[in-house]
Parts: sequence; C-alpha cells; structure tokens
Amino acid sequence: MKKTIIALATLSPLAWAGVASAQGVTFDDIDADGSGELSYSEVTAVIPNMTMEEFTAADTDGNGSLSEAELQAVAQKNSGG
Repeated sequence: MKKTIIALATLSPLAWAGVASAQGVTFDDIDADGSGELSYSEVTAVIPNMTMEEFTAADTDGNGSLSEAELQAVAQKNSGG
C-alpha cells in the first residue's frame, strides 16, 4: 500500500496541485525520511501552496504528521467518494 499513487489532483479544497499525481508521485516519494508519516515540510516540498491550516485539518489524529491513510481519506473526501 506504500506505493499507492496519491490522488492529489482532486484536493482543490485544500489547494493541492495535481502535479504530483500527474507525475506518478507516491507516498514513499514524498516521505523523504522514510518515517511512514509526512511532515509539513515533506508535503510542502511537493505541494508548496499547502497552508499549515490545511495540513492540520488533514492531520485527524493530531500527531503533527500525515499518515498514508490520512492523506488518502482527505483525497477520497474531496473527490466526492
């Protein structure tokens, strides 16, 4: 599941660009330190227009990072699924 392509193009409510999805970027590609979680700096390296407010809203467990499940949940929610 770690190699699932992230569907960022559908996240316009979070101001996420579709570039990463179009380029086939995976969660592992974004997770630069290999921690299994995405920090704000890792996410903004790929999606520079994401605000801290948007990141915090996506961080449903409040641990300060995004899991693959949190990222996928936001993608699904914002794609209407």
